Formats: sequence, structure tokens, C-alpha cells
Amino acid sequence: MTEKRGVFKSWTILLAILAFSLSLLGTFIVRSGVLTSVHAFATDPARGMFILAFLGVVVGGSLLLYALRIPEIRSVQGFGLFSRESLLLVNNVLFAVAAAGVLFGTLYPLLVDAIWGAKLSVGPPFFNVMFSPLMILVAVFLGIGIMMNWKKTKLGSLGMWIGIPLLTAVIMGILFPLLANAFHWGTVAAVALGSWVMLASTSDLLRKLRNSRPMWRGLSKISLSYWGMSIAHFGFAVCFIGAAVNSIESDHRDVRMVFGERQEIGGYEFELVDVIPKRGPNYDAQVGEVNVYRDNQLVVTLMPEKRHYLSDRGNIMTEAGIDAGFSRDLFVALGDRLDNRAWSMRIHHYPLVRWIWGGAIFMALGGGLAVLDRRYRLKRSQAEREMEKSGVSVVT
Repeated sequence: MTEKRGVFKSWTILLAILAFSLSLLGTFIVRSGVLTSVHAFATDPARGMFILAFLGVVVGGSLLLYALRIPEIRSVQGFGLFSRESLLLVNNVLFAVAAAGVLFGTLYPLLVDAIWGAKLSVGPPFFNVMFSPLMILVAVFLGIGIMMNWKKTKLGSLGMWIGIPLLTAVIMGILFPLLANAFHWGTVAAVALGSWVMLASTSDLLRKLRNSRPMWRGLSKISLSYWGMSIAHFGFAVCFIGAAVNSIESDHRDVRMVFGERQEIGGYEFELVDVIPKRGPNYDAQVGEVNVYRDNQLVVTLMPEKRHYLSDRGNIMTEAGIDAGFSRDLFVALGDRLDNRAWSMRIHHYPLVRWIWGGAIFMALGGGLAVLDRRYRLKRSQAEREMEKSGVSVVT
């Protein structure tokens, strides 16, 4: 928006400052030891103080410069309510609120502990309640904003281009859980919204190519930044569907497994065949053999391990048996022996979890393509061109 329309200059700079500042804050949290987490590795209070001081200099200095120069970078261009600028601003605000919510949920326990000495934790329910409505709104406005024009848009001209993708998305949302044999209204809404973003991007591409004859020739005229935008939106939709369906449909249980009996979880049947001893280079292990069936057909055999390391500490670690797939991940961890024919086990079924990481890859790829667009490359100044025309060589 700043590049094309000269608007939101101060907002763009502020977001850049906050993005780098938050990356430093995250480094401080996981390196200083103030937060207990599996990610809080290599904790060092001295290093934490250095990072905290550096964070103060960066944030304070950046915001001071921003405050001093803000009068000189104000935007003067206007735009209508129904325009691409308005929709992009709405989604910017929604993402900013989501980031602020995550920041609050992360730091609130630390503040309570520091001020009142009370111990509390903020878990998944808070983030689900806070994050889900915001991402739903992002998906709704994203699909509409893709097809908006700069400055002003006549909504009547977009009726067909919006209506057909919207109807198709609703149908896809209803069909998806029916085909998966697990109907849930949350899944319907998630797939419909994700499909809406994908189909809206496709509809906007077709709208741009409608005057090309033949249509495929117009593809070569589409800029890399547009392809990057479309791929990033596709990645957001894939990630959105994966995260939502996995949150709604995932199933995980701690069960008592008897040799030869089956446990049904997430549409799959798990059978503990045997547990055998194994000697490793520096550990002793018990290895479980678990057959996984779907519709009485063997899908995969998982081999979870429980290892006892022979070091002075004698650590006991588990090595899960994992089968990763396009539509689901299966996860089995071996627990304790309960009797001669039974073991405790933890079994997880994660649908579409790979879509979350796949969507992130698409978003990163879209950003990379946008950066490679020729209008973002360094350009020679007009003076250099004039000097070259005059026969004067320019050294760069």
C-alpha cells in the first residue's frame, strides 16, 4: 500500500519496528530462563541481561526516532470505504490484535509472578478463544480484499466474481466432513473459509486474464509480486484449514493395551502385538510392535521404544512410533508394563497436521517471490541514465 498508493507509511514503519523488537523479546524469554518451556534451552541469566539491555536500546531508540520523524512521514492520499486499502488495513489490525493477544498470554504469568508472587499458567483454551474469531475474520476479509480495486471499488461489478467462489466454498465445506465420515460444524466452517480464500484468489486471477486471447498467454504478464501474493494466500488457507481441523478432530488417549486386542482411535484400530527387549549402544530398551488397521486392512506397523540410558543419571526416554501422512499423523508412545500381557500406551491421531507446516512453506515461498519482483530491485537513477546517454561511463 505504501509503494502503490503512498498510504500507511507510518503504520508500515511501526510494524517493522515492532516485528524486530518482538523477535528480540522472544530471544530474551527463551535464553534468560524467565520462562519454563521446552524451547527455553541454553539458559544464562548473564546473557539474558545483555539481551534485555540490547532490547531496551533497540526499542527505545527506534521509538524515539519514530516519534521525532513521524510528522514528516504522514500519508496524504485518501481512499474509499470499499477499497483494497480499507480491507488490507482491516486485516493488518486483526493480525496486530492477534499478535498482541499472544504477547499478553505469554507475558501475563511472568508479570503476575513478578508483582504478586503468584504462579499461574495461560493454556490453549485462552489462545483458542482469543485467536479463532480473529482468524475467521481475517479469512472473510482476505477473500474480499483480494478482488478490491485501489482507492475505490464498485461492488456491483464484483457480484459474479465473489458469488461463485463463495457458493463453491460452502459446498466444499459441507462435502469435506461427509467424505471424512466425521461431520462437525466447526470443520464445515473451517474448510469453507479456507476454500473461500483459495477460490477468491483463483477468481481474481481469472478476472485479470478475462481479456487475454488465448487466456494462457496472459499468465506471462502477471508480475512475480502478484504470484507471490496468490501463493501466500493459498498457504494461509492451507494452514488455516490444517490448524482448525486438527484442533477439532484430533484424538489422543492414554490406554491400557493388552496383547492381541485392538483400540479404536480416530477411525484407526491399534493392536499391540508384542514388546521385545533391545540393546542399544548406550541404552537398554523395550520395543513395542503396534499394528495399525483401517477397515481391517493393515496400514502400518509402528515400533515405539522406551529407553533406559546407561549413564550415571540413568535417564529414561521414550522414542515414539510415528507414521506421517498427507491427511493425518499417527503417534504411539510406549508407557509402563501393567502386567504380563498389558502395557500403558499413549496414542494420538492428528488430522491434517502437515497442512500447518505446508501452509507456512507456501507463505514463505510467496514472500520470496514477491521480493524477487523486478520493481523491488535496485534501479539506476535517472541521472545515471542521462550520463550514459551522454557517453559518460557510470561505475556502480
